[in-house]
Amino acid sequence: MDDALVPYTYDLPRDRIAQRPAHPPESARMLVVDRRSGEVQHSDFSRIACFLRRGDHLVFNETKVLPARLFGALASQPGSEVDVLLVEQQGPQRWLCLGRPLRKIKAEGRLVFGDKLRAVVVPSGHVDRVVLDFEACDGSSSVAGLMHEVGTMPIPPYIRSGHGDEQDRKDYQSVFARHEGSIAAPTASLHFTESLVAQLRTDPGADVSTVTLHVGTASFQPVLMDGALRAPAREHFEVRGEVLQGLKESKARGHRVIAVGTTVTRALETAAGSSSSIEKGGTELFIKPGFEFTLVDVLVTNFHQPGTTHLLLVEALLGRSLVAKCYEEALREGYRFLSYGDGMLIL
Repeated sequence: MDDALVPYTYDLPRDRIAQRPAHPPESARMLVVDRRSGEVQHSDFSRIACFLRRGDHLVFNETKVLPARLFGALASQPGSEVDVLLVEQQGPQRWLCLGRPLRKIKAEGRLVFGDKLRAVVVPSGHVDRVVLDFEACDGSSSVAGLMHEVGTMPIPPYIRSGHGDEQDRKDYQSVFARHEGSIAAPTASLHFTESLVAQLRTDPGADVSTVTLHVGTASFQPVLMDGALRAPAREHFEVRGEVLQGLKESKARGHRVIAVGTTVTRALETAAGSSSSIEKGGTELFIKPGFEFTLVDVLVTNFHQPGTTHLLLVEALLGRSLVAKCYEEALREGYRFLSYGDGMLIL
């Protein structure tokens, strides 16, 4: 493989991984980097207006995170433990899932989640996943309602071993969450409150638009597999025609398009590369070094895990030497990393 495409990696001490978000959210620290001069500054999200201009066009992801992680047991072994993550709905009560321990789940064939919800393994050709049919234990309750009741927010395993609680139902959801469908949060948006967004509309006078991209396994899949780059999994998105046109008009007037998150970037760059008036469907776009950005000028993003497609996207925007400089300085300056951590503003 071309060495230039080997993803940037770094050593991340476990104590630098944030276990809870900053409160209030806009108090999170913000590393600001100018990708042309290479200058790095340190600020926080409450002062992001200082780095924006009148006419800048901010774009947020309005996906809503499902309570997609279910903890239960093998039906024949009440004291056992299983962990199921919903990945894709395939029918009214059927889901493609990730599961641990996968081999035991498939061998058992039946799972229970408390005394309200159970599931049956459906034979499939998947090697690393499992298909489950869910049903209410009493045979009459709404399965969708029970899954929301029994499920927990799918915080990553590096946050409290993936065991979400009631606080995560608020913390792991952005203020823009409207359309349910994600199994991971668009974490760059977590730094913004309704009052901060309202302030940015007034000062400096930014425009604000929304798109939808339902975050899937691409958020945590390793980018390298058997020594080769693995493209991110297909994710469903929608960029309304009037939003795309408004962004193009902003750029034509010399204003910047600011993507709040790598998920927004992926949706916008997919839409910009198509001639359809309404962009809706699945994207398999792989943004890596050498990619030419059509629509996005500025990126707000968190600090990402080594070896992920999100970090490769950041490297495509910054370049290897500058992304390394930013991450090394963030580690040196005590920034908090990953989903609940601090963030970056890439100008």
